Amino acid sequence: MFKYLSQRFFSSVYANLKRIRPEYVDFETNFPKVKIERQLLPVPYTQEKNLRFLKNLETPQTLSNCRVVEQLSIRRVKFGGRNNTGRITTRHRGGGHVQRIRLIDFKRQRKDIFSTVLRIEYDPTRSAHVALIQYDDGVLSYILCAAGVLPGTRLLSSSNAPLLPGNSLPLRHIPVNSIVHNVEMRPGAGGQIARSGGVYCTVTEYFSRVINPKLRKDETFATLRLSSTELRKFPLDCWATIGQISNIKHNERILKKAGTKRNMGWRPVVRGIAMNANSHPHGGNN
Repeated sequence: MFKYLSQRFFSSVYANLKRIRPEYVDFETNFPKVKIERQLLPVPYTQEKNLRFLKNLETPQTLSNCRVVEQLSIRRVKFGGRNNTGRITTRHRGGGHVQRIRLIDFKRQRKDIFSTVLRIEYDPTRSAHVALIQYDDGVLSYILCAAGVLPGTRLLSSSNAPLLPGNSLPLRHIPVNSIVHNVEMRPGAGGQIARSGGVYCTVTEYFSRVINPKLRKDETFATLRLSSTELRKFPLDCWATIGQISNIKHNERILKKAGTKRNMGWRPVVRGIAMNANSHPHGGNN
C-alpha cells in the first residue's frame, strides 16, 4: 500500500505535466504574456529629462467627466471627526459632498501584461489624479497617474519594462539618478512612499559611494532621496513607478469661496475667545 502511494504522489510522472504549462501565461485569465527584452544600456529618467518631456507635450493632461467605475470604488463613510465613543477628536470636520473611494492598485500586480490608459480622473480623496487602465486581457484597474501620461498611453509593469513615465519596475533595474514614485517599503507590500500630487523620489548612490566607489548600488539596498531630502534605504526587490506624480500644481489651487471648503468636508473655525466658558479655556470674556 505504501509503495502504491509513493508511486502515485512522489513519482516523476507528474514532472512532465508541469513542463507542458506555458511559461508566460496569466493564470487568472489564461492570457498569453509577451516576452520582453531587457534594455542593455538603460538611460536614467532624471528630473531634467522629465521637465523636458512635460514641456514638449502636445496636449496637456485633461480630466475626464465620466462617472467613476462602481466596481472599482466604494462609498466613503464619514464620521464628522468623531471616534468610536462619539467624542470629537478632529475639530472642524463634517458635512461635505458624497465621495467614493477609488480602489487603487498600488502593487501593480498584473506583471508582463501591457495596459492602455482609458482616461484620467479626479480623485476627491487624494491630491493626485488617478488613471483608469485596461489590460490587454480585458481587466480594468485604477492606478496613480504619472505626470505626462495621456489617454492611449501604453503602460507596463515588468522587470524589463522601458524607463518611461507610468511603467513599474523593481529598484534593482532602475538606474541611478532616476525619479520614481509609489515606492514599496517591503517587497510585495504595495507602494507606500511618494503618493501625493507632484511628489517624486530620486535614486542616489550616496551610501554606495561610501561603502565602495565602484558600486553604483548597495548589494541589497538602494538609497532614495525623498521629497523631504531624507535619505532612506529600500530593498532592491521593492517595486517603484517611473516618473513624477501628476497634478503638480495642486498646492496653487484657489478655492475662491467658503462653500468650496464646506463641500470638501471642512467646517468653520471659531476663535476660542469668542466661545463660552464651557467650550474653551479662552472663552467667557465677552
